[in-house]
Amino acid sequence: MTIDPGLSQVNLRPMTLSDLDEVLGIEFESFPTPWPRDAFLYEIKHAQQNICWIAEYTSEAAITIIVGYIVIWLIRGSAHFSNLAVKSGYRKRGVGQHLLASALLRCIDEQVHGVMLEVRESNTTAQKLYQKLDFKVIEKQPDYYKDTHEDALVMMLSPLNRKKLADLANYG
Repeated sequence: MTIDPGLSQVNLRPMTLSDLDEVLGIEFESFPTPWPRDAFLYEIKHAQQNICWIAEYTSEAAITIIVGYIVIWLIRGSAHFSNLAVKSGYRKRGVGQHLLASALLRCIDEQVHGVMLEVRESNTTAQKLYQKLDFKVIEKQPDYYKDTHEDALVMMLSPLNRKKLADLANYG
């Protein structure tokens, strides 16, 4: 994947309370039914049970902005990928791939054997990213998204391939 050279300055770190306004801005521009502030507060407070990271970009002018985030729940040897979004203007530049592949590497370190997610059937961009990381569709959930009555594709990744994920995470 060709990555915009300017994004080699993207760093990942745990999400903090001070990140919430920027994260919510990305959330609201990305989803028809965005997570509320309280959902992110819960994830930040329960960081030992999840991966709740942000991707931040520092420009040549030393201005740092949040360009994406990810939330994955860790559940006794498995994980549930619950949320990923990239700021408009930074999409299709490798940020989402870097976030997801890096978080999945952390899942391996946490002894996770499989990761599950749901994705809107119409979200083909996300599906292509998940398939690139070897997620497979295991079922379809009719009317899963109540806001639009859209079906969800349930996807699973098992086993997690450290080498492939490391290659996909290392784009900088």
